[in-house]
Amino acid sequence: MSDTVKKFGMLRGLSDICICEIEDSEEEYKIVGTPQKLIPAGELTISKTVEKAQTYFDNSLFDEVASEAPTELTLVGAAVRAAFLAWLEGKKVDEATGAILDSGDYKGKFFAISGKRGYTDGTSEYFWFHKCTFSGAEETGKTSDNSTDSAGMTLPFTAYKTTHKFESSGATSKVIKIDDATTKFKDKALWTAQVVTPDNIAEICEKIAATAPTE
Repeated sequence: MSDTVKKFGMLRGLSDICICEIEDSEEEYKIVGTPQKLIPAGELTISKTVEKAQTYFDNSLFDEVASEAPTELTLVGAAVRAAFLAWLEGKKVDEATGAILDSGDYKGKFFAISGKRGYTDGTSEYFWFHKCTFSGAEETGKTSDNSTDSAGMTLPFTAYKTTHKFESSGATSKVIKIDDATTKFKDKALWTAQVVTPDNIAEICEKIAATAPTE
């Protein structure tokens, strides 16, 4: 990495968590609908691991084969109301009553998920994960009492790489990220107005020319 860009910072701030249903195949990465707010979020945990297998010959490491595992996303925030949660889970909403009709059967859907994480110096990192599945909400509840306690909700997702190979990169994609310390938006509103992929990222932002070394 060049010494002419910021390398370190402290994270503080989380916003712009949006979601959009997608369909993914070798032939096409299809956007279903438009991005909408997923949750007013208070916490985000992103857990990525690399699985490794080592081969030893003559008492020493001969080779190591590695593969990046799916990334786990955990969002903690406001409670998602029943109808929206049903949409995330692929459950049926009764047209006559608005009631959630849950058969107990799993119906998988794929989503793209975006977000913004702030740094204490005023810069921010933006991301779009391109193929996520929902793992079911963690809900809590308690009696009303004399305290000020209230409960939100935890939404877990798993992010995979796409099956589709994007034309501009010639490769699949799990996530696209930008740091506005090094990348400039042409129109910031476009970031959450559409799912940003390797094929349209150049329409939305461009690299900022490096200046002097900074930490």
